[in-house]
Amino acid sequence: MAAALIYMGAVRVQEWRAQQKEAEELAAQNDGNSFTFQKIPVSLAAPEVELMQNPVKYQRPYPEIYLEDAPLTPQQQIQQAQETIASIVEDFKEDPSLKQFNQDLQAASQGEVKDLVDLSTQNLQQIIQKNPEINGVVSKHAKQADFAKVLKEIFENPQFQQSVKELQGESRTMQKQPVQ
Repeated sequence: MAAALIYMGAVRVQEWRAQQKEAEELAAQNDGNSFTFQKIPVSLAAPEVELMQNPVKYQRPYPEIYLEDAPLTPQQQIQQAQETIASIVEDFKEDPSLKQFNQDLQAASQGEVKDLVDLSTQNLQQIIQKNPEINGVVSKHAKQADFAKVLKEIFENPQFQQSVKELQGESRTMQKQPVQ
């Protein structure tokens, strides 16, 4: 009988320890918070009340306004075209074939035409009438591959083309106007 009582006492102690261990594991899972879901604490507290702003009346957005410069006067357009041409030709000033062309051009025109810029920005017909030797200089240098390549690069520039058109168009209107 003593053996039966000892056996029954041991079983009860083992059950009590299992319950204690289960309670410890449950407490470890909850970490003191009574509400968890997959070991993540869940708060059932209501969120804090946020203050609402007063309603704002709808206002149409202002139209977008773009400020532009005043259009250029005809004189400013001519000046801008001349500066553009000079700038483009300036990029090629160190080219030896262009330097030689400019020197031959000055010699043929007795210094009246200094370089390709003068040919592009002034009235070409009047220059050639005064100095027919310019045609020979142009045809001589046009046969050189290096010079032809430089001319092609300059003349294919869209800004150069637009500037020459502007100057030629202006020179035509100036010729049509009677001189007072």
